[in-house]
Amino acid sequence: MTRAKDISKILTDANISGNIDVDGVTNLDVVDIDGAVDMASTLQVDGAITSSSGMTITTADNLDTLTLKSTDADENSGPRFALTRDSSSPAVNDFMGLISFNGEDSGSNVTRYAYAVAQATNVTNGSEEGKFVIHTMVGGTERQRISIAGAETIFNEESVDVDFRVESDNDANAFFVEGSTGNVGIGTSSPTAVGSYRVVELNGTAGGYLSFEANGNKNAAIYTGTGAMGFETFNSLPIQIITGGAERMRILSNGFVTIGKTSAAFATAGSAFYPSGEVNFVLDNNPVVYINRLSTDGSLVNFYHAGTLDGSISTSSGTVSYNAFSGSHWSRLSDNSKPTILKGTVIETIDEMCDWYEAQFTVAKTEENEEYIQKVSIALPNGKSVGDTISYTYEDITYDNAVIVKESDNKHTKCKISDTEDSKRVYGVHADWDADDDSVNDMYVTAVGTHVVRINKDVTVQAGDLLSSNGDGTAKVQDDDIIRSKTIGKVLTNLKQETYSDGSYTVPCALYCG
Repeated sequence: MTRAKDISKILTDANISGNIDVDGVTNLDVVDIDGAVDMASTLQVDGAITSSSGMTITTADNLDTLTLKSTDADENSGPRFALTRDSSSPAVNDFMGLISFNGEDSGSNVTRYAYAVAQATNVTNGSEEGKFVIHTMVGGTERQRISIAGAETIFNEESVDVDFRVESDNDANAFFVEGSTGNVGIGTSSPTAVGSYRVVELNGTAGGYLSFEANGNKNAAIYTGTGAMGFETFNSLPIQIITGGAERMRILSNGFVTIGKTSAAFATAGSAFYPSGEVNFVLDNNPVVYINRLSTDGSLVNFYHAGTLDGSISTSSGTVSYNAFSGSHWSRLSDNSKPTILKGTVIETIDEMCDWYEAQFTVAKTEENEEYIQKVSIALPNGKSVGDTISYTYEDITYDNAVIVKESDNKHTKCKISDTEDSKRVYGVHADWDADDDSVNDMYVTAVGTHVVRINKDVTVQAGDLLSSNGDGTAKVQDDDIIRSKTIGKVLTNLKQETYSDGSYTVPCALYCG
């Protein structure tokens, strides 16, 4: 082998079954080695590496077993690690690759403790979808823990009894799902069960607060503390309670509570409870209020003043009684004045009618209410008449186009303190002034039922006496025992209830004026 052509043949066509020890640099186009290759230094490969039967890289230390390094300086991703399934007939649910994390158990068995796998769930060109699933070993069985698919992301689809916990910077249990119950805790890892109900529990040192926002605006919140809990809305939004797709109840931002309607106005049917204590019930074609005792007789309605029972409506054996009953009418002095009138003073009618007026205006639609017409009682302004337009302020809003309308009342007459002895125009006796703040000085004149009547200081009465006007606002004993048009009522007892500074006094009577 001393000739050049023999050496060339050895270098280009050698088939060596023993070892080759190369200390220098080799530059070979093709090397076909049937046995093992043991290299003590770096392997530099400028082309691709292809292995037809897998590849194993083994280290005996906690080194990086495989490092993929890119020295590219552009903004694209790198280095890249690609698992590619190059099938000529791709099908739905084909596995695209699997990464396995293996280790031995205490019995020296190689165990797969976790793995991640990818699948093609839709291989149609232009509509491709993939699925990525992470499994771990739980109690000796591989369980699916996280599944990321085209339409959903699922945690714990195989219903393993494990908790789901999200930790924040200041709370280890910022969000917690208890695996055994499905209860959700915020700020707690042990949401308290309530029977068989599913629970969401918010727990903090100052209580829980659940906020609802839209477009960056906080609209509502549910909160609880050590002393109270509540539901609050913002931006003047109402609280609505809806069942069967329809609103049933509403709490307005001004404190009104409505049932069956969206505003407290009388314009629509339904009920409204005012924050100041009033309530209205509006209905058409049917009774507005139903009151029922199931079986026993007794009170249907009790009436109190300053915490003391003043009267009641009761039922007994089919008879309804109005207990401590006094029937009164509205009336007014001719000049709309409001002098001091002693209770029980005798009142006569005059030939003038009481007129009541209202300001009528349209309340514009808001987020809480539909548009509606409102009427408010007013005193007739000087120089104004029915149909005139005035400016009126209602609930802090001024309506410059309010129209004056007259209430439909045709039965209440104006009055005066009785100044005619034995007058046949006696209307009743003064009970009290109406306390409404509408600038109209109406009074209550009691005409039937039981009430006190003011007796002249020089008159002595006995139980059973009939009374008539003394002509000075007081009563006297009628000159006979026949009930006549001048009769005010009958004395029930001569026990004086109150004595006034002028010597006149009151006694209980049954009134016949009404």
